[in-house]
Amino acid sequence: METHRRSLAKAATYRLFATSLVFLIAFLYTGSFGNAAKIGVSAAVAKTALYYLWERLWSRITWGVEAR
Repeated sequence: METHRRSLAKAATYRLFATSLVFLIAFLYTGSFGNAAKIGVSAAVAKTALYYLWERLWSRITWGVEAR
């Protein structure tokens, strides 16, 4: 079983990796560092919020959950 510290490190490094990729794609499309940064940060915030909401939604669904 993973420690909470490891899980947090994996989540943080994945978010950094994914945001960097969004930034790079946005920069290639716009050619603007500032616009690419705005897109990258906006996407990171939006995806984090959406993931939280998604998890809360799934916590209410009992399909596939086995009783202990």
